[in-house]
Amino acid sequence: MDDKKLRKKYKFFQWFTVLLFCILIMRLVTLQLLETSIYRTKAEQNQFRLLPIHAPRGDITDCNGKVLAANKIVNTVSLIRQQTGTEAMEQTIENLAMLLNEFYPEIDTNYIKQILDEHKERSYEPVVIKRDIPIEVVTCLEERRQDLKGVIIDKEMVRFYPENFMASHVIGHIGEISEDELKNDEYYKQGDLIGRFGLEAQYEKSLRGKNGFRQVEVDVNGRPISNENLKRVEPEQGNKLVLTLDNDLQKTLEESMDKSLEQLKKSAGAAVVIDVKTGAILAMTSRPSFDPNKLVPPVSTKAVQEYINPGEGKKSVMQNRVISSKYPPGSTFKPVTGLAGLESGKVKASDVFNCKGVWSETNTRCTKAHGRVDFLRGMAASCNIYFIEAGRRAGIDIIYKYIQELGLDQKTGVDLPGEVSGSSSNPEKKEAAQLPILEKWYQDKQEEIEKKYDQLLKEATSEQEKNDLLFRKKDEQRVLKNEYQIKYNYDVKWRPHDTYILSFGQGANEFTPMGLANYTAAIANGGKLMRPYLVQRIESPDGKVISEFKPHVINQVDASAENLAMVREGMKKVAEIGGTAYGVFNDFPIKVAAKTGTAESGWGKDIYHGVFIAFAPADNPEIAFAGIIEEGYHGSTSAGPIAKAVFETYFGLDQEVGNGEVTESTPVTPSRPSTTPQPTTTTPADPTSPPPANGNTGGTENNRDTGDNGSDGNNGNNGDGGDSGNSGNSHQGDNGNPANEVPPSD
Repeated sequence: MDDKKLRKKYKFFQWFTVLLFCILIMRLVTLQLLETSIYRTKAEQNQFRLLPIHAPRGDITDCNGKVLAANKIVNTVSLIRQQTGTEAMEQTIENLAMLLNEFYPEIDTNYIKQILDEHKERSYEPVVIKRDIPIEVVTCLEERRQDLKGVIIDKEMVRFYPENFMASHVIGHIGEISEDELKNDEYYKQGDLIGRFGLEAQYEKSLRGKNGFRQVEVDVNGRPISNENLKRVEPEQGNKLVLTLDNDLQKTLEESMDKSLEQLKKSAGAAVVIDVKTGAILAMTSRPSFDPNKLVPPVSTKAVQEYINPGEGKKSVMQNRVISSKYPPGSTFKPVTGLAGLESGKVKASDVFNCKGVWSETNTRCTKAHGRVDFLRGMAASCNIYFIEAGRRAGIDIIYKYIQELGLDQKTGVDLPGEVSGSSSNPEKKEAAQLPILEKWYQDKQEEIEKKYDQLLKEATSEQEKNDLLFRKKDEQRVLKNEYQIKYNYDVKWRPHDTYILSFGQGANEFTPMGLANYTAAIANGGKLMRPYLVQRIESPDGKVISEFKPHVINQVDASAENLAMVREGMKKVAEIGGTAYGVFNDFPIKVAAKTGTAESGWGKDIYHGVFIAFAPADNPEIAFAGIIEEGYHGSTSAGPIAKAVFETYFGLDQEVGNGEVTESTPVTPSRPSTTPQPTTTTPADPTSPPPANGNTGGTENNRDTGDNGSDGNNGNNGDGGDSGNSGNSHQGDNGNPANEVPPSD
């Protein structure tokens, strides 16, 4: 019996063994004959890698060929997770972090793991841990190669900005493509670098090239093996951008901006310089600035803290204040009111208004009692009372028309991402903005009353008590309705007060520095509102012109040549004796037209922005300037010197002219030839000076509140007229001074 059981077991194991061997043989046959190509491919994939070669981005140069963005070959350390197991990878990460931490303190194991986690779907591709490592770091890593399985040290072409901080908000920077962007554009692969800001982002498709690849053979430890028979496809470089920027002018603008900020102990400002005939941007800066080299991925924690998350109380860095920030213009808006008044026919240049230092209707104050003021003297002295009266006569509809005609409430269309439109108001816009807010408030208050009395009525114990409650409810509803009407008349309905404060640049007025510069250029060139632009042309790597950008007229301002000339003449008086910018340009050999501004910021009591606009030469304009220093107070002493420095460089006044001094009678030509094409439309005739208006534009003034002594000729830098006048009890956005205060001068 036992023998039979043993024989059965023996036969079972015999057949089981035979079956097992049959399965193994069948599997071997399958592997050797049917799946040979699959596993041969996998083996080759383990032996060979296709590593991408990122295409060099196209260069970016100024109008004279100065390179502002280029590429350079650097050493790069990368890591491939698929080349080693989990435990070995952990050890590799620790070893790599320990070696790199000696040179880069921000790199530790968590730093490397975070980068790997962000690229978890790239298991077969190298993930860059650090770019642009010096040769001593390469040597250190090579000496420990046996402890760094999966680490690749290679050379790569990366973006390089030779001027560091120069024009950083214009040029922009690059960054790694996101998952969402990958879904929207099949051109890219994970890990590709794209334009993230400025022109790098705006012209991404032109600047990017076509990636190549190279085949690499590696051993079991992931180390490259020399093999000359491997494939390599070279990348194609992107196209080149030739800008309208002038590097010398840009350098002057930035240095003078930094100097002004340092003197004022401020940190934020913006300025732009444009060609009035073409709209070409010659220089642009925004502060605080950044070094785009520090934002080339992978980005250090220090760079993130410094630029992207600067912390509470610090000014935003990654914001181009020229196009992305709006500010009240202050007195730099007065040329708009002046033009509107002249065009309305209700104001003549010869009309004389009597400035007693206060607008009695609203108790809005001027910096002083200017006495009898005509158009030219009103502009030169920046008299609030004159422009309130001019605005009152013209009316809000005409003023708003010229806000639109001069493009101040619109985007300029400059070829940069992130531009915002300026804003202002009129009766329709005020009602559209404020009425829904008031209606919501009224509805909430009504519901509160209903709920309150519904509960009280439920708790009432007698008819008399209920009747008393209903009477009180009706009385509360009546009071609420009256309060609604008061708020409607004040917050929703357009009031004369709104026109008055808007007329001298406060109230709902908020414009970008780019918008201010463009409107200044339109006044200067005779009424052509141009589209500002930064890129002259796009060239292929071999120098062939692919695209060329011409000046474009957005709008021909609906104003007479005579009235535009009168506004120019008024701005010219601003820089002459008796004008608020005389202290800036009193020794300047070229006639300049300007307008100063001290704008109520709305950020708190006695916080004012310094605003300044100008163009030169006054009688045959070529360039226009607009600048602002946040919390800079006087435009003449904060942004004004920046304009002067820029004009000196543009006209070559910062260099010696021959062997003698430059005098007012010495003809001065620009320090460089024009590099921008002329407009395709007819160029307006050179502005001519209008006949002099009645009324004295000079004469003796009383002392200004900022400490001036004597006549207008002794104004110096402090001779600014006021623009942030007392606006009394202003509605939201008016930012008015208290009625008993005298506003600061420009």
